[in-house]
Amino acid sequence: MYYLGPEYSFSHEAALKFSNKVYPTKSISEIFYIVEKEKVFGIVPLENSLEGPIHESLDNLFKYDNIYINYVYNMGIKLFLASKDGKIRDTLYTNHYAYKESEEFIKNLNINKIEFVSSTSEAARLAKENNSMCICSKLAVENYGLNIIKEINTENNYTKFALISNKPSYYGNRSIILFTIKNKPGALYNVLKIFYKENINLTMIYSRPLKTIPWEYYFYLEFEGKYNKKLLEQLKNVTEILKFKGSYKIL
Repeated sequence: MYYLGPEYSFSHEAALKFSNKVYPTKSISEIFYIVEKEKVFGIVPLENSLEGPIHESLDNLFKYDNIYINYVYNMGIKLFLASKDGKIRDTLYTNHYAYKESEEFIKNLNINKIEFVSSTSEAARLAKENNSMCICSKLAVENYGLNIIKEINTENNYTKFALISNKPSYYGNRSIILFTIKNKPGALYNVLKIFYKENINLTMIYSRPLKTIPWEYYFYLEFEGKYNKKLLEQLKNVTEILKFKGSYKIL
């Protein structure tokens, strides 16, 4: 199973919930590429309870037609400010999402320079290497030989991690579709009306720009329930592109 590395990232922790044989990658996009090419499993962050969907994961779900979500793991996130000697330093390494989740706390620190990196474990590695600070997990603190300066109090901080593969899953209590619609009045209403008529609850709807056409968008929609052939047949009539991306249990 492939995850966003280096070792001891939150993605690493999530991957270990599913397999003991896990391998780091340099980016979320690389995970999707490997999953499609090698027909293996990957795990990617899908959504954070404080900062919303992870754009790189959503965009790759739309890009790769034959990659599906099989399970979702809901992980509680605890962030720590750390350095090699446990002292405040003037440079901070962090990834974008950890920074946004800790922004109010960071404002109170006297930091001259903030360096953004791909993951919290990469932040920990660089903090040790450059005698700086980082925001990371407790697992990264312990394994990179850092010392905690302070636990960052971010209540209700959870991240959903999606187990992805080339095999579609048709059973579970949640499902995801991606779709595009014509740019005209009532187009989105026609989609949502079908869910209302079928008495199906929506748990998330979100729009992202298409990479191929400026100012055009696709929609990411999660709903309660498993694969529903009747529902998808109705949705085909009111969408331009429709992609079923899997039904799954939330663990």
